[in-house]
Amino acid sequence: MDYRLAAARRLMTVDAENPRARSIVSDQRPVFRFPDLAGADPALQGLAAAAGNRIGRLEVEAAPGRFLPLATAWPCAPAEGAPDTRRFVTAGHVLEVFLAERSLLSAADLSHRLMRNGRVVMPDGRILDIARWICAAPLDVAIFDVIPDGRPCPGFVPDIRGLPSTDVRVAPLGYPLQTGVRLFGPDQPGYVGRLFCGKGGIRPGSRRGYFLHDASTLPGYSGAPVFDLGTGRVLGVHVWGVAEAQDWNDAVWLSTLLRIPWLAAILAGQSDAAKPDAPTLPWMGGAPPEAAESLNPYLSSPGPEAGILRDRPDARDRLYQPGFAMPQERILPAPGMVVGDQLDEGSCAGFAVAAAVEHQLARREGYVPPTPAGSFTASVRMLDRMARRHDEWLDDDQDGTSLRAVIKGFYHNGACSSALCGYRPRQPDFFLTRRIAQDARQLTLGNYARIAHSVNDMRLAVQEAGAVLVTARVHPGWRAPPGGVIAYDPLSPAAGDALHAFVVDGYTDQGFVIQNSRGPGWGGFADLPGHALWSFEDWNDNCLDAWVIRLAPRSEPAFAVSVRSEADLATPRRIGLLGHMLHAERGGLVEDGTLGLGARGVAETAAYLAGNEARGRYDRLVLLFHEPLLDAEQIARLALPLTARLKARRAYPFHVVYGLDEMLACRLRLAHDIAEAASRYLREGDSRDVALKRLLGPSIRAQVEGYRRGARLAARGTLRDALSVLPLFAGPAADQPGLPLAMVSVGLGAVPALALAEAAPEFRGLPHLAIAAPLPVRRARAWTLAEAARDETDLPGWRGSWGDLVAAAHGRSIRSRRGAVAATVQELLARPDCASRILAELG
Repeated sequence: MDYRLAAARRLMTVDAENPRARSIVSDQRPVFRFPDLAGADPALQGLAAAAGNRIGRLEVEAAPGRFLPLATAWPCAPAEGAPDTRRFVTAGHVLEVFLAERSLLSAADLSHRLMRNGRVVMPDGRILDIARWICAAPLDVAIFDVIPDGRPCPGFVPDIRGLPSTDVRVAPLGYPLQTGVRLFGPDQPGYVGRLFCGKGGIRPGSRRGYFLHDASTLPGYSGAPVFDLGTGRVLGVHVWGVAEAQDWNDAVWLSTLLRIPWLAAILAGQSDAAKPDAPTLPWMGGAPPEAAESLNPYLSSPGPEAGILRDRPDARDRLYQPGFAMPQERILPAPGMVVGDQLDEGSCAGFAVAAAVEHQLARREGYVPPTPAGSFTASVRMLDRMARRHDEWLDDDQDGTSLRAVIKGFYHNGACSSALCGYRPRQPDFFLTRRIAQDARQLTLGNYARIAHSVNDMRLAVQEAGAVLVTARVHPGWRAPPGGVIAYDPLSPAAGDALHAFVVDGYTDQGFVIQNSRGPGWGGFADLPGHALWSFEDWNDNCLDAWVIRLAPRSEPAFAVSVRSEADLATPRRIGLLGHMLHAERGGLVEDGTLGLGARGVAETAAYLAGNEARGRYDRLVLLFHEPLLDAEQIARLALPLTARLKARRAYPFHVVYGLDEMLACRLRLAHDIAEAASRYLREGDSRDVALKRLLGPSIRAQVEGYRRGARLAARGTLRDALSVLPLFAGPAADQPGLPLAMVSVGLGAVPALALAEAAPEFRGLPHLAIAAPLPVRRARAWTLAEAARDETDLPGWRGSWGDLVAAAHGRSIRSRRGAVAATVQELLARPDCASRILAELG
């Protein structure tokens, strides 16, 4: 896929309209709304005319008489001229919604499973009700029959050849469900319920039975037939695409399915049942119909019994110290507090933190309950998804989280309002936009502490903060507590294996009053909706973690000062670098942690810089490629204040980090070798450094050469695809003004900077300032360090920095007599005058 197309589609799918981006999409991968295909090539027009009226919108019955669009479905015929068919094909993952029970599909046969009602709506308004579901395939495909309505229903003939050639042009025809995205044209008032078609290229997939295509798609295309534009036959079933639309889409080969005898017989209409115990993908049913808009096996959230794990012990946790206020004998929550309902998703930790926030907001003067009723002020979805970026359990559970992770996510990012980012179950996709980030600055966390396993500490924390966050084991007594009292016998305790997060917002002489996230109909203790009494014995046996939080006072100027003053923190707040950072490794972009902001963040930055607000505020865009021999926290601590100083001088900085993981192995090896060599040459003065150069030179050169190869590969793929959106749409061009671009590299950061300039013409010929470069950098202005400033700050046992060691191994030096007086690049970049000096050197 051409990287300009990827950049254009990524820009447009963050809801940014840009004439150049639209021109690229329209030229390379256009999309048309059926039946108006004006401007399409004749092959696509002919295909749409012949096939469009036979492709339907698959809908599921969410409530009696209320149907929701879910995917695309189409009739399948065994051969040309075959009689009308009632057999339809769609994507297998729609079964997550159509399977009415929350149970795992372990065999392909669907004839005995309880299914929700559904129907297929054709472009002319014709409705075909689903008669029965027949089977699920071993790949992401499902097959069903419709009830004939007496009108012709000719099917499509599958292409049995497999991959005929990578030169084949393909065309998926499907029904997008997403609204508000401009990819299909600003003149389209809405997408839901409308058939669209486009064309693209094809290549083999990395998984057996799948191929890839790059036609423009959106959620809802799942199940769409992918046609060969040359033959008009169906090559496969579209099953998966990405929200940013910059990647290839997955499709299932129909030829693979036809090689499975029992499945071929079903597709040909010769059989109505799967082979006994035929294999299938293990779809989990029971997803609510409202999840249709983003239903995807790769994005689905865990069920309500999953999603929370115990916090690991951490010596850095601050312990809550009770104050000396007069204790109260009994505290009951104020009536009218918001009670959340997590429904069919394991997001209890996010609901618990949102509830604790609401309790503290309610104590503020002028508090107004949020609207709509039943929603919290803080966005549960943002709290839940930001937790995944700070999750300590990612190595143990694919989508589990903990209270500490939600609290840390809240601390680093704040929380936007629910009105801006509402909660819909099992629709977890979240993108931290500039608007959300700015809104989140109004609600931030000031402090948090772990509470010891002490009844008195718990009660005093409730009295002081209004609510305490808890993770505990839950047992059958929680399901429907009579009178709002959770039954528990300490002499014969019920098994409690599942974990749950909630808040304690009161207490009596019998136990703690807890607020759950199962809606206002649960509990009812003391006539409080959503509340129950949790006995002290139950708490003692099953409570695992308890935390207390305090909100920060609301102040935009104070937030800006706190961001700039956090250079001394172990991990600066992630929100301070939003829109200014990209982290990549050989395997792709890093979207977690402090530096991982992802490709959509770059696209939104480009959209912002292309607008009038940015053009009036900034005079240039500066790409800073950081030293990979530093770690992520060091880079964040340097980037945060440098960002503020450059922006104050009308320069918009964008930091690029490549290869931290790759160079970590190099750092560890060198540190070990230096420590050993230093002990051997301790008394030999300068000869120690000479020996280190000789001993470590070959290893350093090999590591750097491997890093260089990886950077070249990334520059032709990951880096180019992610960053090209900046010069293409925010930089100057013949048809529009823009921000001039410049490049700054620090140390080995010059390697990916040069590789990117070689891979993408938009980055060639830019002004380039190379700071302390240990390797030759062509056509760049060099900024060196002073020779007299060497010390052992970076590497005890070696008089010099990491950059000095790498440069020495290549027969070079990063220092000169007129260089900047700094022992390391870290010291140089941390200086208050560094930003103005960088801009002066760039000219």
